[in-house]
Amino acid sequence: MENIVFTGETNSNGEELDPEQEAFMSGYTEDEKIEECAECGAAIRPDKKVVREINGETLVFCSEECAKEFEESATEE
Repeated sequence: MENIVFTGETNSNGEELDPEQEAFMSGYTEDEKIEECAECGAAIRPDKKVVREINGETLVFCSEECAKEFEESATEE
């Protein structure tokens, strides 16, 4: 079983970053814009980026799962 150690870094939602997210974000400088998932707030990896137009707005997600969850919650409103 893999041990995961959190260092206290958080995303814009106040959730702790896992080591992969933290390593991904550490490659950016303060001046660079980091895209965040519209559903969970995680940093978006360019190779995993999912773009959807929902209710006339273009949104980006970190995964198909997050895009689906967001779409489902948007249609419930």
